[in-house]
Amino acid sequence: MSADLARRIKTLAQWMFEAKHLVVFTGAGISTESGLPDFRGPDGIWTRQAKGMPPKASPFGSVEPNVGHMAIVELQKLGKLSFLISQNVDNLHLRSGICPDLLAELHGNVTKLRCTRCEAEVDKSAGLDRCPCGGKLVSSVVNF
Repeated sequence: MSADLARRIKTLAQWMFEAKHLVVFTGAGISTESGLPDFRGPDGIWTRQAKGMPPKASPFGSVEPNVGHMAIVELQKLGKLSFLISQNVDNLHLRSGICPDLLAELHGNVTKLRCTRCEAEVDKSAGLDRCPCGGKLVSSVVNF
């Protein structure tokens, strides 16, 4: 590790130690170590699409949270994490142990459905196509 990188890591650690309100923002990069593709990398979803290639299958159900996810859980356990904002839909933050009240999943979650009438969230595993209010349940994932 270079001296410059070591200095930057030490500075970041000091800032995190001193912080009263730590907010973490994650994107696709945190889940690549778990085996999920990113979007802009050499074999990313959008890169493959631009080359006219189909995206690789995303094994959401077979991947596990990695050390990056678990490091954020440790911040939560230490009482340092105020909030986690994620662009990911893979459910790995929740599976890692992040408190749902501390998490905003900006693009939805592959395990959840949303009611078109009352906006309630329903777990996909419930096998419902209608909300108790009568509204239709649709994927919570935002598709661009």
